[in-house]
Amino acid sequence: MMKPSTPPPPSLEDEALIRDYLLHHFIQSVLERDIQILKTLKLKMGELYILNLQLIKKGYSDHAWFLQQQMRRRGIRIHGQSGTAEEGLQVQYLCRGYDGCLLCEWHTFKEEIKDRLVSYLGTDLAAY
Repeated sequence: MMKPSTPPPPSLEDEALIRDYLLHHFIQSVLERDIQILKTLKLKMGELYILNLQLIKKGYSDHAWFLQQQMRRRGIRIHGQSGTAEEGLQVQYLCRGYDGCLLCEWHTFKEEIKDRLVSYLGTDLAAY
């Protein structure tokens, strides 16, 4: 008689994938907000800036799709998130039948967003 196998509990790689997905979601939101703001401004090269941000957004959109596929393959589903100014972003998720919670501190989260955008642009902020 075979013993029923239980799925493994969430791993650090699973949490890293969830964090990566959240970062991409926030980057998409930031880019979309900035595009909308640029559209309202009277800039001489506004279209160029908007196109540049849209190109970045498209690249992140493609990667977000890949992350969603990875999460689906690993049996991860985000089913709630809340944020406070003091603590950060708290995410509730389901991973292979296990309930989990991940807390992302705002200051760390914002730095990671900035670092990813800088690396995507190929810019070195230390040079400035």
